Amino acid sequence: TNEDQTGESALPDLKPINHSQRQHIPIPGKTQLDLVMGSAGPSRGSEDYYAAMVGNNILGQFGMMGRIGASVRVKSGLAYYAYSSLNAGVGPGSWEIIAGTNPSNIDQTIHLIRSEIQRFTNKPVLKGELADVKSNLVGRLPLAFESNGGVASALINMERYKLGLDYYQQFEGIIKSITPEAILEVAKRYLHPEWLLISTAGTVET
Repeated sequence: TNEDQTGESALPDLKPINHSQRQHIPIPGKTQLDLVMGSAGPSRGSEDYYAAMVGNNILGQFGMMGRIGASVRVKSGLAYYAYSSLNAGVGPGSWEIIAGTNPSNIDQTIHLIRSEIQRFTNKPVLKGELADVKSNLVGRLPLAFESNGGVASALINMERYKLGLDYYQQFEGIIKSITPEAILEVAKRYLHPEWLLISTAGTVET
């Protein structure tokens, strides 16, 4: 196996997705249909990570689950929950949208999510929503150090991802440096509305 500079086994790069694929796992009697759709995302050490992380908060985390939650859950009432998740680790991760919906609403839910991804990858995020997310990310950082578990987790993150001992001192500056253009560039690189892996689990209505 390949090894990185630390001598640990290095994970292989993910092959780019250039098509859409949909799979259903039948679970008889399950009233809610669970949906996961997405594509490959950056690793924690990638230069793309911070722009993707801030962008993901806008897409499906901040407030009532971001743009995804506002469109699919609040405005349209199609899902019990709907949000996005950026899963970045030592190796390649995933950028996912997760939702739980009535089986009869699944196609419309997928369509709305695709529409929000299309919007996210076509136009820069608004300055106001970016400012709100930055303030939230920076403002909640001290909460991570209010418990022994939080401090331990922070130390593990610094060591695992080789962030440096001054990482949390630099965090505010890193977040504030993210621009709408940087988020758009990263979104275009990883999210393609027409090339998504889609998985559902539950009972499909016929």
